[in-house]
Amino acid sequence: MRWILLLSLVLVGAFAVQALAEEAPPTADEARRAKVFATVGSETITVGELEDIINARSPYARKRFTDPEVLEAFADEQVRNELFYQGAEKLGYAKDPDVAKFVDQTVIQLFVRRDFEEAVTPDDVSKEDAAKYYQENSDEFRRPEMRRARHILVASEEEAKGILGQLESGKGMTFRALAKEQSLDTETKLRGGDLLYFTEDGRLVGKQGGAAINATLAKAAFELDQKGQRSKPLDLGDGKWSVVELTGIRPERIQTLEQASSGIRRKLWREEREDALNKLLMDLRAELKPEVYPERMDAIVLEPAGDPIEPRNQ
Repeated sequence: MRWILLLSLVLVGAFAVQALAEEAPPTADEARRAKVFATVGSETITVGELEDIINARSPYARKRFTDPEVLEAFADEQVRNELFYQGAEKLGYAKDPDVAKFVDQTVIQLFVRRDFEEAVTPDDVSKEDAAKYYQENSDEFRRPEMRRARHILVASEEEAKGILGQLESGKGMTFRALAKEQSLDTETKLRGGDLLYFTEDGRLVGKQGGAAINATLAKAAFELDQKGQRSKPLDLGDGKWSVVELTGIRPERIQTLEQASSGIRRKLWREEREDALNKLLMDLRAELKPEVYPERMDAIVLEPAGDPIEPRNQ
């Protein structure tokens, strides 16, 4: 039954390739599955075909079919769809280029899934391989201690001492307010001197390109014991001084092998799958010897993209 086979391809991938029938008489189960549920034109819908579509669904979805009314509605829908399929086929849709393109793409997706994603799963990666990766890449499973702090940058030690005195008196402005008003650090003053989270060597967490804060500021922040504590005036060189206040602590966190095992297996599985795909491509290239003429791409004519859509007034 052609439509049922196509529907199965769209919904669940495709049915397993049927083995060639042997000369031996069919078993009782084979006879049961071969019973014709409906005839539509020259095509038939068998009990086995209905059964395969249902059983390809998730266990949760299959529970619905224990209701006779749901099962009957489903079977009637297959007849209805077969009628639509044969009607479309008479009008030539089976030969439509869009249909051929869809089938080609589905064949590729099914091939990759069956032979490279389902053939070996993350659970097939051995515990020994996962443990070896964990030992050889221990830094991946260790998050170093992080600190967050804010600072006020000034032009002399006397100014730094004055700011520290104001803060310790508890009668003046807050650290955040003073930073916005007096700090010379244009990058941080608008956010109240906030330096964000950083590691002991000053590397900013989550920032690209090796972004880091001044090493003296990082060292001073890691010497403080608890949030709210402030450093003594810090000489940053070039006539610049600073006062640091600790605002956050994230302790070191180490992921155990047991905790990391699932993620490691998925990673190794993805790498193994990618290696297998690359090897397949190399083998196919060697066998089929594709010839590519990149200079002929100049002949491609692109249709105009059209006018951009104007945003609606808010």
